[in-house]
Amino acid sequence: MNRFVIKARSLARQSGLKRLYYSIFRQRDSEKKFRTALVSAVRPGDVVWDIGANHGVYTRQFCEWTGPGGRVFAFEPVPGSFEILRQKTSSFPWCYNEQVAIGDEDGEVPFAVSSEDYMSSLAKGRGYAQDEHQGVATVMVQVMRGETYWKRSGVTPNVIKIDVEGFEEEVLLGMGGLLAVPELRAVLMEVHFEVLETRHRADAPIRIEKLLRTKGFVPKWVDASHIAASR
Repeated sequence: MNRFVIKARSLARQSGLKRLYYSIFRQRDSEKKFRTALVSAVRPGDVVWDIGANHGVYTRQFCEWTGPGGRVFAFEPVPGSFEILRQKTSSFPWCYNEQVAIGDEDGEVPFAVSSEDYMSSLAKGRGYAQDEHQGVATVMVQVMRGETYWKRSGVTPNVIKIDVEGFEEEVLLGMGGLLAVPELRAVLMEVHFEVLETRHRADAPIRIEKLLRTKGFVPKWVDASHIAASR
């Protein structure tokens, strides 16, 4: 990834070409490739972190792939989404659901959530754009560095999946020493280019790749928006 590619993506999005491409290929091709990469990364008995679990679509699959010999930790801060996640994973005793956002600090932050509780963003002033649709409410949610949770739990993940709507870099920065632990074999994430550009962090994908490499990973773009990094 380089600045030329990032700029080209931005121009394509502004011209409407990127929207046309994704309307044709995104669900059929992009998500399929990412799921294939996840299947290849997760092994029976693994410890998996699902950061930005939402309603638990991938969380349930992780539970099935790891089996009862593994452990799955699902992180979802939005109250309504967390409740759906909890219900969908209730049949897996080896799934641990945490109502917390993983980021680059420890504390509490305001979250603006829609009435449906499906889309959310941190309130303006913390870097997230305000949702201007009707039915928006602000709730306080707990945020924790990945390194903090890792040290508290005493359990090292083998695979980490990240989908945090444009805050991928903050999540990685909050991992601290965890990223260098050999037991962590793979980090897979969706990179939200449009949100990053809105946040004036368009170059974050370049820094993400560099950070992963310095920690011993080999990052690979499995499609236009997803990175699979492995040792």
